[in-house]
Parts: sequence; structure tokens; C-alpha cells
Amino acid sequence: MASTEPVNVPRQAAGPVAPAANRRRPAVVVAAVLLTIPTAVLWLVAGIAFLVVTYRAEGDAKFLLWIIAFAILGLCLLLVFMTLAGMRIVWVGGPNMLRTPAGFTAGLLLVVLGGLLLFGKIEYHPTMLLPMVVGALAGLAVILLATPPARRWLAKQ
Repeated sequence: MASTEPVNVPRQAAGPVAPAANRRRPAVVVAAVLLTIPTAVLWLVAGIAFLVVTYRAEGDAKFLLWIIAFAILGLCLLLVFMTLAGMRIVWVGGPNMLRTPAGFTAGLLLVVLGGLLLFGKIEYHPTMLLPMVVGALAGLAVILLATPPARRWLAKQ
């Protein structure tokens, strides 16, 4: 027969509240995450575009191109994954995992600009504009994540 007496259940101690739950996300972190969205999209499009170019290629050693194409696709997908995971981790306030993919993309921008200056080809080509803009946005995201408010946000986790 069931008892109608109240049962005393011991209360569990309230665990520590996640610091990100009661803090406001700095605007520089929001801006850095939003600025790296084009980086992920660009690497995804670049990997797929290289597969399309390989499919349209002609020649006897096409199987070698396919090996290279899948290797490049794998690297591009790795950068997409690193960028998306870094965006998520930075958004919730973890360690700065966005620095590597954004820094790599910004570094490629510097290599392209250095090559243009070295060869003296300062010309405008429509195909050069998008990677240069995305590289500049990624560089800006790296700079924003190095600011004191972003460092405080990332360090308190």
C-alpha cells in the first residue's frame, strides 16, 4: 500500500552556471563570426569548382588529375569544417579555434598580393576580386578576435 507521507528528496547542489549564459557576447565576436561565413562558402565552392574543372579536362593522364582533384577537395572540405567548427566554438565562448582557418585564408591573400606586386601585374580581373575580398574579411576577423573584449570572451570559458 502506498504511503501518503511526503518523501524528502535531497537537493542537488546547483552546479556552476556557464559563464557564457549570463554574459553578453561582445560585438567584435559577432562581427568576426559573421565575417568568416564567406570563408567557409569560398572554400566549399573552390573544392567543387576544382572537381568540375577536372571533369571537363581532357588528356591521357586524367586519372592523375582526379587524384589531385580529390586531394584538393579533401583539403577544402577540411577548411570548411575547421571554419564552421571554429565559428561555433568562438560563438559559445570556447578557445579561439577560428584563428587557423581565417589566418590561412588571409595568408593566401597576402601570397596573392605579394605575387602580383612581385611580377608587376597590378591588373583587375573579375576572378581575382572575390578571393581577395574574402581574404581581407578573414584577416579582419583574425584582427577582431585579437581585441581585448574578444580575448576576455574567449578566456572565461
